[in-house]
Amino acid sequence: MKLSIVSSVFVNFALPDAARSVCDLGVPGMDIWAGRPHAYRQDYSPAQLRDIRRLLEDRGVHAVSLMPAFFRYPHSLSNPNPLVRQDTLDYMRACMDNAITLGAGILLIVPGFSLHGQAVEDARARLTESIDLVCQAAEGYPIKLGIEPANASVTDLIVTADDAMHIIHALGHDNLGVVMDTGHMHLNRERIEDVLALVGDRLLQFHVNDNDGQRQQNAIPGEGTCDFTHFIDVLRARAYNGFLSIELGYDYTRDPITALGKSAAYMRRLIETP
Repeated sequence: MKLSIVSSVFVNFALPDAARSVCDLGVPGMDIWAGRPHAYRQDYSPAQLRDIRRLLEDRGVHAVSLMPAFFRYPHSLSNPNPLVRQDTLDYMRACMDNAITLGAGILLIVPGFSLHGQAVEDARARLTESIDLVCQAAEGYPIKLGIEPANASVTDLIVTADDAMHIIHALGHDNLGVVMDTGHMHLNRERIEDVLALVGDRLLQFHVNDNDGQRQQNAIPGEGTCDFTHFIDVLRARAYNGFLSIELGYDYTRDPITALGKSAAYMRRLIETP
């Protein structure tokens, strides 16, 4: 198991400064947020993105994934307005190009909510069609698309691993997988054993954060009620060797380095304990 850091907590840092800070924390991975002031659309040229990739690689850090910005952003893969959906698909294509330039092997697909008055079934059908188009656009490129199930306060379209696998089976794309999140799993009461059995080789990575079991907090691991000892024990027993990406919330954006240092130290202790 390897640790990575999601860059969104560095929302007050330009992307190169966020990358340097991640390198200084001594983890082997960085998940790059695709909102401003990070890798949003064409805010950074391909040459600038290649410079950031070299900055990471020179310090032994791998770009694990690119994470499109959907939460409270203007993008929606399920919106009934075709102009909104097309703009979102264009954004996803820009994200894919940036991910490939940065060397990231995963591009996240983040579900949202159905609109007021829109049937959930309609929104889910439009989301599924959009995912199909993104997967088709990614064919032949060295990248996987990762659906991230979320909790019911964030989405009504893909809440659980089972919801994600239903879409994966329906579409049948080899380049489509699942990115799980410990915080969402905890709120959804999803057991790690059940999730692993369900997603199998479609699992691409885990996001790691904590909460009190009542609401999404993206808290420092170990400061909520998630059982990370059991989580790591199960992953170790199943020989999981992928990334655990620490994803902290907005409350930590004033001092992300201290919060991330504490998070990484806690996760290292668990990973390194026999």
